[in-house]
Amino acid sequence: MSDEKIIPPQEELVDAIQKIKIGNPDYGIKKVTVQLTEDQPSWSVSEKRVKKLMQTQGLTNSAQPVKSGVSDDPSIPVSFIDPKLDLKAVSTNVVAKMIDPVTGKGLFAARDIKANETVFEEAPFMYFPPWEGFSLARDGNACGMCAKPFRHLSRLAVRCPHCDMTYCTRACKSLAWDTFHRLECTRMNPAMKDFMNFCEAENWSAPMAASRMYAHLLLAHQRGELDTVLMHYDAFATVNQAERQAKETEWIFMESPTRELWAKARALLKKAYHPPPKKCKIEKPLPEALASQLFDDEDTFLNYLGKFNINNQSGGMYLVQSHMNHSCIPNVAIEYQNNMAQYRIMVRALRDIKKGDQLCETYVNPRWNKETRVNYLDKTYMFQCKCERCEKDIPLTDELRKEMRLRAEND
Repeated sequence: MSDEKIIPPQEELVDAIQKIKIGNPDYGIKKVTVQLTEDQPSWSVSEKRVKKLMQTQGLTNSAQPVKSGVSDDPSIPVSFIDPKLDLKAVSTNVVAKMIDPVTGKGLFAARDIKANETVFEEAPFMYFPPWEGFSLARDGNACGMCAKPFRHLSRLAVRCPHCDMTYCTRACKSLAWDTFHRLECTRMNPAMKDFMNFCEAENWSAPMAASRMYAHLLLAHQRGELDTVLMHYDAFATVNQAERQAKETEWIFMESPTRELWAKARALLKKAYHPPPKKCKIEKPLPEALASQLFDDEDTFLNYLGKFNINNQSGGMYLVQSHMNHSCIPNVAIEYQNNMAQYRIMVRALRDIKKGDQLCETYVNPRWNKETRVNYLDKTYMFQCKCERCEKDIPLTDELRKEMRLRAEND
């Protein structure tokens, strides 16, 4: 048996380098070369060749985030670790790491965590409530920011000075004004009423969420924060909504009417936001290239729809929670601080978690059987689950049911 090393083909070498950079974004040329020799002991690879390939692939600058995704499969979501996200400001209990090009990023325990311990709490970066909550807010019966229903109006409640939207506190009013309501207010921006009514008639949350993301970008630009806010949104796992819906068996019949709906939604949103009315006092228009992407490019709009659909947790998009991957045997659960509103989340450990373990929630109803879980995950989140429960077709155990605080079937 020969011990002679082989010179790998360029395509295989580039693939290996990219995988190393995804898992270790801070690695420079020397460390990548060392890692290559450990991962592929049969290869003969010089540091000079690694340097040349890393330069041609744009992998030498560690400040540039390394993205997941597969170039020839657009159904695999693209994500990266946001260099502008201060993870420790939310929690020192977790760290983010890239796992591989298909899985993307993940969240890991930075220390040992005890069962039932709160791992972290988080408010959404963008929030559009389920339609019931938004309808209550439009009627003045819930907060226009967090959608907490009003049993009776508190003395802390404040209203928009222009429309009937009411907020449970000044903090909610200020946050809504700074992130979306200045553009969404139908008295200041009458064209938004047509867009909202269209989305509500279709019971369609994703375009409303996209409109709030667009508004967030416009308003962040006024404060000189566009680059940070745009980076936060870009880092969320993203897949084009057309790719998601192509998974549906009826797509061949539904594609034409669905694309007509997308076109109408885009046209109504553009009418409201580009340019916004003078009453909204938007003094700095978005950079021309970005505005063209947002309002004229169908794929950009569909990317934002897909971004919301695969990341939102009951309407909220969370910068830290969005790093968590799925398992049908999760070790953490997402709960809400306020039973009346699904807004601010708490992530609770279901059992003892060791430092370095990946934190996984469940994206599905744990009572579902394997076939239902697999089909739902494939169509909704674009991946095939290979957790132990799916691989061995394990039923829901009493232990997991108790950890997740689920009622027994006969309760």
